[in-house]
Amino acid sequence: MTSPMMTTRPNHSPVPTARKAARRWTLAALAGMGMLALSGCAENDAMVAGCPNVGILRDAGTLRTDQGVAILSGILANCGYDDTSVTIAANLMITGRANEGASGGTIPVTYFVAVTDPNRNIISKKSFSTNVPAGDNVQETLTQVIPVPKTMDARWYEVLVGFQLTPEQVATNRNSNEGR
Repeated sequence: MTSPMMTTRPNHSPVPTARKAARRWTLAALAGMGMLALSGCAENDAMVAGCPNVGILRDAGTLRTDQGVAILSGILANCGYDDTSVTIAANLMITGRANEGASGGTIPVTYFVAVTDPNRNIISKKSFSTNVPAGDNVQETLTQVIPVPKTMDARWYEVLVGFQLTPEQVATNRNSNEGR
């Protein structure tokens, strides 16, 4: 004798198969409509775009001269968007050290500010000159404007700062930086 709890039906649900399929399609359609409705609420004004990366090029951050050594010792930056561009305001700190046995004085330096696009192509580069007192710091204020609309996220752009160096000076810095 067979137990009343056993059945030979492969599907034990009391809901017919066709009705289950219709329910799945209804849920999928509702989910899709919900996503469309939510995406309509997100306007570009609500987007929080990021700031470009700002930094000092490692192998171009030290300048050795007869007068002394200048180091790009720090940079602090922030950004703001308008309709057609993002503006980066930065404070660059340059530290000067006199060579051993040398008297004080100043170290003339030339540094650059370059902007790269998301593909790492240089889209602008400007050079600046200043004098750094040996044994002291100089703070330079920089402003860089990148032409990107506020609907585009500029976090994939970079603003890079470094000393204007010869290939030999870069190689010296690279060798000095290895292992750090």
